Amino acid sequence: MSPTKQKNNQKIFDEMTQIQIDLEKALKNIFEQAGSKIKPEKQEAVKREVEDTKQLIERFKSTYL
Repeated sequence: MSPTKQKNNQKIFDEMTQIQIDLEKALKNIFEQAGSKIKPEKQEAVKREVEDTKQLIERFKSTYL
């Protein structure tokens, strides 16, 4: 792999990692601010969808290693 392609792949990987971190922070923030107003079953549904999204990001990132 060329150094330029490797550098670009690393940049994409790093950006996807940051998206995962931001997603976690956003979810935590939402639950801190509105958690008691959100029904527990809805909270669980959102947590599952976020987890699914994180797994999708992980699979996407693995193509750039």
